[in-house]
Amino acid sequence: MSDDATQPLLQALVAKKPAIIQAWLGRTLQTYPEHTSRFLLQEKDPFRNPVGNTLKEAFPGLFDQLIGGTDATTITPLLDGIVRIRAVQDFTASQAVAFLFLLKKVVREALDGELQRCPDGDSLAAVDGRIDEMALLAFDLFMKCRETIYEIKAKEARRRIYVLERMYGMEPSASACGPDLPLAPQP
Repeated sequence: MSDDATQPLLQALVAKKPAIIQAWLGRTLQTYPEHTSRFLLQEKDPFRNPVGNTLKEAFPGLFDQLIGGTDATTITPLLDGIVRIRAVQDFTASQAVAFLFLLKKVVREALDGELQRCPDGDSLAAVDGRIDEMALLAFDLFMKCRETIYEIKAKEARRRIYVLERMYGMEPSASACGPDLPLAPQP
């Protein structure tokens, strides 16, 4: 997206960066219940509001990557914080990464006048492509987080079974012991 044809669109995006980020944040916060959304937007203390703080800190960096070029090593930490939070909340995979697709709508609304004057669809398609790349990366991060959560739950379930079996004097089952728990000594 660095060729001359996309420069007018990129310049228009840069000029509207604060408004785009604010609208994107507002749309993302609407994915939460109303009272939560209000809290996430209004609470300034990062310790009382880690979700809102993470979004407010990551969105400008993600937007800069959208404009300047998508570098996975730079984008990954920005997305990771958001995705980790959304992975432990009651979001499906599609809902967890939908905040990136909301950016497409916000960009189109912000560029409404520019798109009518410059109907070159290739420039907008390039922006959409970068957003899609970010979404795919976010989906991969989400799946890794969910895998970790399920591994933790499985280990905890095995640990509970092991403890119960020991409490009742039963021989620990092989399925309960797994690689992290020792087998009980055999008499």
